[in-house]
Amino acid sequence: MRKLLLFVLLTLLIPFALTAQDVPLPDLTPPTLGDFDPASINGIDITGAPVLPAVTDYARAIFARGQADGQQSGVLSKIGDCMTASANFLAPFSGTDYDLAAYTDLQPVIDHFTSAPARGDGFTADALANPGLATASGYNTASVLDPLWADPTWCAPDESPLACEYRVSRPAFSLIMFGTNDVFFFDAASFDYYYRQIIIETIAANVVPVLYTFPYRPEFPDKVIEFNQVISAIAQDYDLPLINLYRALLDLPDQGVDMDDPIHLSLPTDGEAGVGIFTSDNLEAGYTLRNLLTLQA
Repeated sequence: MRKLLLFVLLTLLIPFALTAQDVPLPDLTPPTLGDFDPASINGIDITGAPVLPAVTDYARAIFARGQADGQQSGVLSKIGDCMTASANFLAPFSGTDYDLAAYTDLQPVIDHFTSAPARGDGFTADALANPGLATASGYNTASVLDPLWADPTWCAPDESPLACEYRVSRPAFSLIMFGTNDVFFFDAASFDYYYRQIIIETIAANVVPVLYTFPYRPEFPDKVIEFNQVISAIAQDYDLPLINLYRALLDLPDQGVDMDDPIHLSLPTDGEAGVGIFTSDNLEAGYTLRNLLTLQA
């Protein structure tokens, strides 16, 4: 079984290396606050864009560079706010309390990302169980770049949570979702500015950014659309994979959000125990569907 899994993984990873040399680089010039053009996102239809991403040429190139630089192919980082820090996001698949139901083809993905600790120095949690050093309740695109919010147990005094996470974990991939808290504090120009800094720093660390559109916020419906258009534009500009979670959740009850506490996704009727069980009923909940889409992506 191990030989078969290794063969499958090598078959998937070889094209990354083969395409790494000839891919044109996007412009990685750091953004300047005030350069954002609102017209640049006009016409981006979030509700019509695909839910699952294509693997882009530039993502393959970043992955190949990362492997040459010693990034861990079986480690991913989680970057975001409470929806990403939650134990309901991916952590159930680190143990045995999950059921893939009709999606058993995803088991090799789970095996791959639970095969090694997510950090060194005696750390035992794998990448799916590990919440990471750059995700926490209340985080937004600015706080993850600010050393003030870094964990002093793992991070250097002048190190941001994002830089610390990439140094400590050496991930091959980074799952990035912001917006739920940002709509309270920022306009589109500021959100674009901070988000691009995150993406540029991620690419510079030879980590593949995997972006998400974020769920509905009933208090800011127009800003949710606008900020998700910003995310989509950034994914296009840097030729990166984008999971269109916003669109995927639209047909769910309450658009996949806990309306009593809309900074969180909804849970199945049987609660947290169902977020890793892919029955049709459980997939009507926001957390369960996000888990499925992430593993598929």
